[in-house]
Amino acid sequence: MLFSIAPKKKKSELFNRETEFNTLEKDVESGRIILLDGLRRIGKTSLLKVFLNESDHFSIMIDCRAFEKNNRIERESFNRGISKAIEREFKTSKFKKFIGSFSEIGIGEISISLNNKIENEKPDISDILNDINYLMEKREKKFIIAFDEAQFLRFYGRGGNEFLQIMAYAYDNLDNIVFILTGSEVGLLHDFMNVEDVEAPLYGRYINEITLERFKKEKSIEFLKKGFDETEIVISDNEIEKAVDKLDGIVGYLSMFGYMALAEDDFDFNTNLARTSDMAEKIVKKEIQTLILKSLNYGYVLNAIAYGMDRFSKIKKYVKNNFSSISDPTLSKILSGLKKQSFIDVEYIKTQKLYAFPDPVIKKVCEEMTFEK
Repeated sequence: MLFSIAPKKKKSELFNRETEFNTLEKDVESGRIILLDGLRRIGKTSLLKVFLNESDHFSIMIDCRAFEKNNRIERESFNRGISKAIEREFKTSKFKKFIGSFSEIGIGEISISLNNKIENEKPDISDILNDINYLMEKREKKFIIAFDEAQFLRFYGRGGNEFLQIMAYAYDNLDNIVFILTGSEVGLLHDFMNVEDVEAPLYGRYINEITLERFKKEKSIEFLKKGFDETEIVISDNEIEKAVDKLDGIVGYLSMFGYMALAEDDFDFNTNLARTSDMAEKIVKKEIQTLILKSLNYGYVLNAIAYGMDRFSKIKKYVKNNFSSISDPTLSKILSGLKKQSFIDVEYIKTQKLYAFPDPVIKKVCEEMTFEK
């Protein structure tokens, strides 16, 4: 169903992502590390889940957010989470058929029985990957390890370097292990991977990257029409176009609009669009409030950009006139942080750097922000 708000799991539920799906399929066969990135609520997790469900290869998927506490990922807990996910994959009928007559498989120092649990409380990830690679190699299969919101891996150990070293080792030695990393905070994910730093673990390794773009207007309209065709709700072409103008081509918002229409006993277009906008704005407000807790300057700068201050000098002047003075280094740091976390976009016209919002809901929320003086 197109209008479910949970990540999709079936290919029939995936809309207008055939190119990205096929690219992901090709990259898994030939690549070793794949980045799947794009804006918040653009459909990365849906694409990844559908792909893993459809793939002939074996896989696990880890949501890195579940392991992050106070800017830290506890290594033993995270490693245990990976081991448990592998254990679950080994207990599927698909894997049992693949492994044939084996009843037990040695994974490093851990004995994983198809009927029992992993006993070792401190699994060594490198040993696990070595043994899985050996097993996959014998059957000419890949084992995919997918990390959703992988930018949080930077909190694993010291700056995530230890995990990057594991990935680098697998890249160089384990041909049947493939990593897929998704991230909505694209700049932070790139910073974590740090592939251009000669001292970094992944330096010199080729990373495949797939970026999900928002739907163009005609595709957004097609998505809503197709979704409503699956329902008994009557909606006009004019109303669909109005919804797209309001919510843009971000599939998460469009799905929310359709889902909330289904939840209504008596569908009213204007009421539903207003409720959808309100819910989307609440989600964005929560994300921005988290930023502002770090520094009010984030809020000041977002407010400036929302009011059309699209250049560095204009933003600085607006913040100074309306809130407080801000130094050039501080403003540069704030703008860089907002870009890395995908709250703003940067484009160049000739040599001029311009700042704008990739998401109309973020823009609206930032226009309406107020600050105590």
